[in-house]
Order: sequence, then C-alpha cells, then structure tokens
Amino acid sequence: MRLEKLLTRLLPGVVAAAITLFFVPRAKAQSESTLYSFTGASDGGNPLSSLVMDAAGNLYGTTFVGGAYGAGEVYELTPVSDGWKETVLYSFTGGLDGADPYYADVIFDGAGNLYGTTVQGGTFNQGTVFKLTPTGNGWSESVLYSFAGGKDGAWPYAGLIFSPAGNLYGTTSIGGVYSSGTVFELTPGADGQWTESVIHTFNGKDGVSPLGGLVFDKAGRLYGVTQGGGAHNAGAVFQLGVSSSGQWTEKILHSFTGGADGSDPYAERLVFDSSGNLYGTTNGGGAFMRGAVFSLAENAAGFWSERILYSFEGNVAANPASGLILDGKGNLYGTCSNGNGETSVGAVFELSPSATGKWAERNLLLFTRTDGEFPNAALLRNSAGNLYGTTLLGGVSNMGVVFEVTP
Repeated sequence: MRLEKLLTRLLPGVVAAAITLFFVPRAKAQSESTLYSFTGASDGGNPLSSLVMDAAGNLYGTTFVGGAYGAGEVYELTPVSDGWKETVLYSFTGGLDGADPYYADVIFDGAGNLYGTTVQGGTFNQGTVFKLTPTGNGWSESVLYSFAGGKDGAWPYAGLIFSPAGNLYGTTSIGGVYSSGTVFELTPGADGQWTESVIHTFNGKDGVSPLGGLVFDKAGRLYGVTQGGGAHNAGAVFQLGVSSSGQWTEKILHSFTGGADGSDPYAERLVFDSSGNLYGTTNGGGAFMRGAVFSLAENAAGFWSERILYSFEGNVAANPASGLILDGKGNLYGTCSNGNGETSVGAVFELSPSATGKWAERNLLLFTRTDGEFPNAALLRNSAGNLYGTTLLGGVSNMGVVFEVTP
C-alpha cells in the first residue's frame, strides 16, 4: 500500500489541494523554523506521526516511506550548534520487520526502549507492533506481534500507550470479527514473548475504522474515536471499561451525525482536561462542513454531551486530522491538514476559552509548501511553550518536514 492509495482513502481533500496549489507569501503570527526537511531517500520521507521528546531535548518520530529500504524508518533529531542533526535509528525492510509506520508515534518505556506500529509488513503483511532496543552501536529491532488480518485485526495506523501494569494498547483500522477494526492489548510474558488479545471488535453500528490511538482516564478506562460507522455512519467516540466479570465492555459516548456536530474524526488521540472533559477534532462536518473541534462532558448520571467549540470555515484552515494538546491555562493547540488550496496548505492553531464560554481561534502558522504542507499529526509542546510537529509534504524536497513554532 503506497502513499497515493492511503491519501485517496483517508484524506481526499489533500490530493485535490496538492494539484491546485498556488504560492502566495503570508505573514506568520509566531516565529516558525524548519528543523529538518526530509529528502525521501535514506533519511526518510512523509512523516505522518507526532513527535516525542526525551529529557535531553531530542525528538523522535517515524516516516511513512524512505529509509535504507524505502519502507519507512524511526528517526531522532538532536539539537546541535548550527541546527538539528537527524539520525536514522532503524530502517524497515518492508518484510517481516514491518513497513510504513503511519500515525505511529513512538513511545518510551522506563528502560529507554521505543515501541511503535507499522501499517504493513510482518509475517502476514498486515502490520506489526515493534520494539527498538538501544545497543552499544545502534538500535536493535524486534517484532512483538504480527497481525494476521483476521479476528486479531490488521493495519494499525496509530501508535500505542502503556498501562500502569506495562501492557500495550492500540487499535487496528480493519480486521476483527466484523472487519471493522479492533482495540487490542499486548501482554508481556516471563519468557519475553508478548500475547495479543482483542479487547473489542467493532461491528459497524458502534464504529468503523479506528484510525487514532487511545487514552486512559484515571479509572483505567480507554477512550478513542472511529473514523466511520456509528449510528449515523459518520464516526463515533467510544469508551472501554472493565466490568465486574473482568471483561471489557464498550459504551458509545457520541455518534456523529455528519452535520454541525462533526464527522469523520481521525483524531490521533483525545485529550482530557483536569475536570474530566474530553476534547477532539473532526475532519469534516461542523457549521461549514470543513471540520470542527469538540468537547464531551459527562453528567452525574453518566451521560455525555457534545459541544462544538469551533467550526473551521476553510478560508485559510480546514480539515483537522490530528488530536489536540492542552496547556496549563486551558488553551488547546492542534493542526489542520488542509488550507484553502491557494494561500495555505495547512495550519497550526490555538483555541482559547473566554469567560463567556466562547472559544477564540488564532492561526499561529499557515503553511505554504516551502515550510511544510499538510500537517496530519498532533503537536508536541515543551516546558518553554514551543510547539513541534511534522508535515506530510513540503520542504526542500517536498517530502515533509519537522517544524517548530516559538511563542
């Protein structure tokens, strides 16, 4: 599965915008810099994942293509005196070790190992969960699980999360009993082997194609979104909790109608605020049918209600495909994967709450291709308030960039 096929399936607006793009200069509200511009060769290309930062300030991510074998890679960016230096930690061969990590951000464990997913490759060419272990002269890769494409799921687009017990959780976009996707758990054994269990399989009515990852609440329940399906076939927000019998049970918090309340949430991950409210994005729907930012709040009876915080008009920014992040003041930050196709091809935005309950939107950065094009991943924010992210295309070689936005 190559990039063109994936874009046609997931982001049809991107293809059209790429064809009709014109270049017009614009002013930036913040200071933006390109930390690295991918060439699509051995250094990688088409970064779709968000980033993670270690204690030393190094950035880590994945690219969908490129690397030594053209099947994607895991990379590290290190700040140096004259900029940032890229190091390829691992290049996927496209075979048993995996291929084409998509929204697959990597995560660290306490020992400094990295974990992630590939959408293809593995024993059955249906995707993998992998681990990278630092060695004396580089990094060693091991496949923790290869998806078979049946009841166990296939095509894990998103990255993983750890539970406090050390188990890994993720989603597959297809497969399962009804071929509509799954939520899975990987449990480590004493012998170093990992066992996969499907804790939920989607049936269409409760959702189709979970493309994003998962998030835990304080009670140990899991939350995520499906891109399609649900009561109105426009996607859903779901919760998974463990029952008294030890089984995982699902609850639909909201089924999108495809109208003003949003549609087709790709959201890489949902995010909680300190009050337990959920926030996310939809790629479509909203007041102008160009995507929206929503919140979900639970009442005392356990029912969740949705509120649209902002609808994108598409004048300069449209179609948010990523999840959101929160700062300490309650401001939300995210990216729009599209612009208007003429003066912008994606944006970094900020949403700020007011005393009246309304949210104000501000575009921190509008991409024009030279500095990036089509940001699909969630942002990373460091302690200084700087934002870091990736774009699918654009840059010197039009193969994507890693960027920084500084307040």
